Amino acid sequence: MKQAYQAQWHASREVATRLVVSGTLTLTSPAHLGNGDRGAHVDLPILRDALEDLPLLQGSSLAGALRNYLLAYEQGFYKAEERGAKNLAELLFGGVKGDPEGEQSPLIIDDALADFTLAEIRDGVRIDGKTRTAQKDFKYDLEVLPPGTSFPLRFELLLPKEGNQATALREALALALDGLQRGEIALGARKSRGYGRCAVATWQVVEYNLRRSPEDLLAWLSAEHPEWGYQPAQVHNSLGVHAQREDKRKIFRIEASFELATPLLIRSAEPLHDGDHQPDVVQLRDGTGQPIISGTSLAGVLRARAKRILTTVAAGQEEAILNSLFGRDMDKRRANEQPSASRLIVHEAQIEGGRTLVQNRVAIDRFTGGAYDTALFSEAPQVGGTVTLTLSIHNPSEADKGLLLLLLKDLWTGDLPIGGTSSVGRGRLRGCKATIHDAGQEWEIVSDEGQLKLPTEARTVFESYVVALQKPKERSSEA
Repeated sequence: MKQAYQAQWHASREVATRLVVSGTLTLTSPAHLGNGDRGAHVDLPILRDALEDLPLLQGSSLAGALRNYLLAYEQGFYKAEERGAKNLAELLFGGVKGDPEGEQSPLIIDDALADFTLAEIRDGVRIDGKTRTAQKDFKYDLEVLPPGTSFPLRFELLLPKEGNQATALREALALALDGLQRGEIALGARKSRGYGRCAVATWQVVEYNLRRSPEDLLAWLSAEHPEWGYQPAQVHNSLGVHAQREDKRKIFRIEASFELATPLLIRSAEPLHDGDHQPDVVQLRDGTGQPIISGTSLAGVLRARAKRILTTVAAGQEEAILNSLFGRDMDKRRANEQPSASRLIVHEAQIEGGRTLVQNRVAIDRFTGGAYDTALFSEAPQVGGTVTLTLSIHNPSEADKGLLLLLLKDLWTGDLPIGGTSSVGRGRLRGCKATIHDAGQEWEIVSDEGQLKLPTEARTVFESYVVALQKPKERSSEA
């Protein structure tokens, strides 16, 4: 081993070409790029640059997200990366941690500072599954960057002379950047609950051929000094290759459009307007003022209803299926269990149309039938409008698909309310249409007098998924 180190430490990487790729990454959903510490004014603050006090996207965070995307694309979700696997992820980002013979990454990713923006504060609370009320001492808040926040990205790829390795490196980087451009890579915390979605519209690629002419070398050295007058020989919008790898990821996805059949109230304490007389509680909104259904609220509702369904159709298996699909409850897991992330991805959704209606309410004394003193309060729920919910399962089993279809049915028919004050009739949706993407097939579902109208050829397939809930062997191997 010592001889191997001695043979490598002085070996040149023989860099022949430098590819500099730049673009603007824009958040399409809120993102929590945390600093790992508890803040003085908020429980979970975002990471900021110490000098500029602007939100910071670390190059290491972006590199981890891109590496994980390449690994999943080439091998499938949740595959452990092995030492010396010689896959695209290791080729582009170097050896895995702990590998003494792993090579250094040929890709350099710069830290990025956000454009000036004001962060949002989101409240979170843990709901007791039995009482459906907030648990004591589980209220928290976190700081998030709003949609529209942008970061200037810069990558620099060091290439050897043209050959198989140089072509493979170009292909790996092209595949990773394509994932960013299509919005398939999420950043930061709570990615499975709709946070951290982002996209890059276009890329600019500057190629410096260091061996062809001294002008390219001088252009690279003077890139930050345009007054020196050296220009690179090649500036284009492509890496010159197209990834031909097979996508090994397995995803079951539902995109469903709903109308708000009743008022909706997902609580927020943010002011509704600039006036003095504010409602006590308003519907949750994003940084643009648009009413939303947050991924965390929807996921909590789906998990609670999934447990009720599984208790009925798969008694004795409910905990295993829930833990596999929604992730293990960190506070309830046993000592021999490892934590696991949710395989169900729930996106945040904006509500289009409709309006906000301020309603006054009063608490009633059940014994006297009269109003409590000082118990008058006002609420501002969202009334009317449409919303499109997107739900995805990574590495789905047939039982997973069947459970998600049953949850869709309950949402569709208004049997599963979302948000608070459901006991007074709020939070009901009415299904309009849905598209189900399943193993290369696409199924269209429409509403028929409030019920799901399935294509004839889909009924047998979907029924087999629901039946699979009762068969232990059909459970996902990720449990």
